[in-house]
Amino acid sequence: MIDLRTLPERLVPAWFRDGLAAFEAFLEPRPLPEADAVLWTVVLVGSAFDVVTTIVGVASGIPEGNAVARAFMETYGTPGIGALKLVALALLVVTWHYLAAESARVVLAGFAVVTLAVVGLNTLTLAGV
Repeated sequence: MIDLRTLPERLVPAWFRDGLAAFEAFLEPRPLPEADAVLWTVVLVGSAFDVVTTIVGVASGIPEGNAVARAFMETYGTPGIGALKLVALALLVVTWHYLAAESARVVLAGFAVVTLAVVGLNTLTLAGV
């Protein structure tokens, strides 16, 4: 495989090499402290339960309370809630990656708390049906 960093300037401009180096730095794995691993687990499991409880609720005739989620579901059907959750998780990954460790953990914890609250409300709503 050709290493673009070793080719002469006339073949690979410096700006391209600099961009490649920045991209490689971006791809460097970020350390995952135990607290972050626990929070990511809560976020992922909670997100799965959020999607499932939302789908079950809508199938039972309960209207979706979140206007954005409702729009996704009206546009894309039942998979729309999954698509919305994937978009939210992708934004969370990018945010977590770019923030400093403590700030990233706060954002992750906030997402986890909101997700668990939504799952709790969904569950209570389903229990009342």
